Amino acid sequence: MSTAIPGINCHIALSHPQINNGLPCGFLLDDSKEDGPAVSIQREAVQQDDGSYIDNQKYFFTVILGDRLPNPDNTIHTESAVEMYAALMRYLNCHSGLALLTSSGTFSGLFASGHYATEVHYPDLTLVTVQMSNTGSAFDPVDVTRFIQSFWVDQTVYTGEMTWSTTYWR
Repeated sequence: MSTAIPGINCHIALSHPQINNGLPCGFLLDDSKEDGPAVSIQREAVQQDDGSYIDNQKYFFTVILGDRLPNPDNTIHTESAVEMYAALMRYLNCHSGLALLTSSGTFSGLFASGHYATEVHYPDLTLVTVQMSNTGSAFDPVDVTRFIQSFWVDQTVYTGEMTWSTTYWR
């Protein structure tokens, strides 16, 4: 797979420490809308039994899967529909520890649970609308380049939770 660069050879990319050696995999978004492709973020405050609130963010996007689709820079996307579908399912089947890379930044700590994807299969392409979530305080997206250049600690040595405080940089 080629290096995923949102806005160049993909619209978005997904990343997970246990897939593709943690390197992001690029996907194309449905750009049939007048304003082009989009990632939509819904934020909600959920009241707890003790009266406090927990913030919940939901991220929505529609991936288009097909052969020989154009990238944002008008080159041809290198992965086939079958390869993109298989890659998307690998990421979604992880259910947690996901990162969504966009041209405006990276949203990390995402999970896919409950109803997380709706598929529409046409003869020559497939549209998959994905929903991912993040529970906790809202945060600014991490810079894409910094995220791609990060390494998680060695998983064979470290058994704790993988967070930004347990990473190191190249």
